[in-house]
Amino acid sequence: MYAIPLIRVPRLLERNRTSFPYHNISIITSFDTIVKPFFTILSHYKILDRPHKKIQLENTDCMYKFRLKKLLSVFLCALLLTACNQAPPRATSSFNKYLPPSFDDFSENLEAITSSESKNASPSTSDDIWDVSDVDISYVDSTKKLISFTFDDTPARTLENILSVFAAFNETHESCRATATLFVNSSRLDNQSMHLLHTASALGFELGNHTHSHFDLTALDETELKTEIEKTDKLLFGIDRKPVHLLRAPFGKTDERIKRISKAPIIDWTIDTLDWTGIDENAVYEQVFSAKRDGSIVLMHDGYPATVSALKRLLPDLANSGYQVVSVSAMAKAHSCPLRKGRVYIRARKQKVK
Repeated sequence: MYAIPLIRVPRLLERNRTSFPYHNISIITSFDTIVKPFFTILSHYKILDRPHKKIQLENTDCMYKFRLKKLLSVFLCALLLTACNQAPPRATSSFNKYLPPSFDDFSENLEAITSSESKNASPSTSDDIWDVSDVDISYVDSTKKLISFTFDDTPARTLENILSVFAAFNETHESCRATATLFVNSSRLDNQSMHLLHTASALGFELGNHTHSHFDLTALDETELKTEIEKTDKLLFGIDRKPVHLLRAPFGKTDERIKRISKAPIIDWTIDTLDWTGIDENAVYEQVFSAKRDGSIVLMHDGYPATVSALKRLLPDLANSGYQVVSVSAMAKAHSCPLRKGRVYIRARKQKVK
């Protein structure tokens, strides 16, 4: 039996007599089942065939003899116990809401970001799927890669210019017409902006819900939260006759309560142009063009002239690169990606048709 004998050192051994400064150590254990296989291997390779060396530790009270093999057993067991206590590596999320997503490993299904995936969560039903039956995709070119442009904080001072850029592009690119999704803050609506949104809807733009007041929804109580969403849906119903609209939470901030209350999919983004920081036209352009991918959702804002200028270059350059700019719902439908109510989406990649 390979056992560690009882060791009791009554006081600290003198440093000039030994290199083992242990004090009041008491160990009684057996390591047959753990250590014996190691010594079988060591003996096989004749590492332990020579006589055991003895290490002598002396002090004024006693003399202790340790076998080299038994000291080695302590060392090996310490290594084993350390290895056993190592925690397994934690799996990383395919991706993180606050970091640039990787496009090297798309999942088979539309990516949904949730704060947690509970094992006890109830399965999705057909009632959870966003209805896109009335979404027109007759203009979508099936040979093109699709990318969705979304504009937050609409209506603002550049909305008319944005619509004009799209209209001018579509006049010369009939086979690759472009549309987008406008996320509306209904507190901004007046007679003039209502007219512009009617025009946008007639041009094929999708209207989305960016809440009434652009408050942080996570800071509101449930009644205030519902009011912020429902007030905008009701006002937009007067334009497009749709009772519910895709939701974009202000600042992209959501929680489980918002997901539960929302009657629509919650749309985040793949590419943030950062136009809201006041960057120039070239920077906005590069943010989009350098990161473009099939199924990407681009975040832009109404109210920034640099965004309008970049848009004039992006639409034709993307078309020449094999891309078509469309609304979120049109891209999801064309890509056969079911959007589910209360889920948060950052892109809509083309799905395999079985």
